[in-house]
Amino acid sequence: MELLIFTLVLSIDSFSAALALGFRRFSHRRALFFALSSGFSEGFAIFLGFLLGRIAENFIVNYDHWVAFFLLCAVGGHMCYQSYQEMRSSSPRETHAVKVHGLLKILFVSSVTSIDSLGVGVTLGLIGKPVALYSLVIGIGAFLSTYLGLFLAKRISGHLGEKVEFLGGVILILLGIKMLSI
Repeated sequence: MELLIFTLVLSIDSFSAALALGFRRFSHRRALFFALSSGFSEGFAIFLGFLLGRIAENFIVNYDHWVAFFLLCAVGGHMCYQSYQEMRSSSPRETHAVKVHGLLKILFVSSVTSIDSLGVGVTLGLIGKPVALYSLVIGIGAFLSTYLGLFLAKRISGHLGEKVEFLGGVILILLGIKMLSI
């Protein structure tokens, strides 16, 4: 039961990021890449936190949430700015090329949303939990939640029109603020 709770809580960030980025078009291949990178990032962060916990426990736990906050707010703010610029400059007659998120942005967001898992990994190591099992199950949970977030974003985006990227940026900023409460 404890493992399931950890998985659900840590997968919320992957879900939220997928929801935020999923408002832009995703091919099946890019969605798989995003889900794999989210799952791997979460699982690896748990494992890395476990290892780093033996070296620098206090430093990681005290600062990981601030790093995640600033990075997510920066990406979210940039998305809001781009969306605002597009809404201001576009006229109803203009047609735009289909925009997609780059692979580096996907990797970056997957990594940033996994920063809180470092602290969890430290804690799991200190209380003697089997880190390999936790890493695997949490990684699978992040993989699945990323797909769910992308699917829901695709369903919602048809109703919101061109404001969807702005909403995605706001979601990332809110996710960054949430990181401060951890």
